[in-house]
Amino acid sequence: MNRLVIAGAVLVLAIVAFLVLRPKTLTDEEQIRALVAECVTAAEKHDLATISDAMADDFHGPSSASKQEVRQILLGQLFRNQNGVAVFNPSLDVRVLGDNASFSGVFVFARAKDVNWQEPGDGVTRYDIEGTLEKRSGEWLFTTAEWKH
Repeated sequence: MNRLVIAGAVLVLAIVAFLVLRPKTLTDEEQIRALVAECVTAAEKHDLATISDAMADDFHGPSSASKQEVRQILLGQLFRNQNGVAVFNPSLDVRVLGDNASFSGVFVFARAKDVNWQEPGDGVTRYDIEGTLEKRSGEWLFTTAEWKH
């Protein structure tokens, strides 16, 4: 009887451990938000490779700019100030429809150590960015983006 109780307790603990420790599956929207957050962090670290990897090879930017042309624009923006850059994303709207998605958000780049990102000027640039993504081979990739500031 004691062995049966112990075996039952071990089984219950194993089930609870599995339920608690199993990897959580993110929704498509959560995956896209995580991808955007990863790109924001990469921008702050001047990590152009992470941002580039998030773009599809057939990515198109403003005026049909290619992925390579957009990389050059980002390179200029990210390395323009040697004091570093802080990137804020105060709003992000994500819409998912199957393996396609769109987003729009506000992204603020602050290029000085002590800067008030809510005030115009002072090393701060605000971009309103809209774009699309596609899920390819289980991964979300940016396929288009347009921005204005």
